[in-house]
Amino acid sequence: MTPLPGFVGVLPALPTLLAHLAGVAVAIVLLVRQRERSLAAILAGAGFALLLLTDLAAFARGPLINLISHRTRGGIRLAVTGVGCCCSVVDVVAIVCLIVALAQALSTPKPQGAQISS
Repeated sequence: MTPLPGFVGVLPALPTLLAHLAGVAVAIVLLVRQRERSLAAILAGAGFALLLLTDLAAFARGPLINLISHRTRGGIRLAVTGVGCCCSVVDVVAIVCLIVALAQALSTPKPQGAQISS
């Protein structure tokens, strides 16, 4: 059996990576286009940036687990649990940021001069 090229391992994660990158781009555009800085755009940018960071960190998860398992007495089980726990905490913080951003955007009243497009 021949080994697969390195980029083939990236293909399954590519759609999620691109979706989170698009979320960061949209949040930055919203932040730049608004006159006053809105909390919703800042939180959305932070949330999508954290999700993008965890997507990128997933590629380093294997080597990180190997490094931790060789350095600790707990071995591989402790390393997998520790790295998974840290990644899960970052995911939860990112999703909470996105939920608060959505709630903030929905609860913010529109300015008086804003036009309603149909």
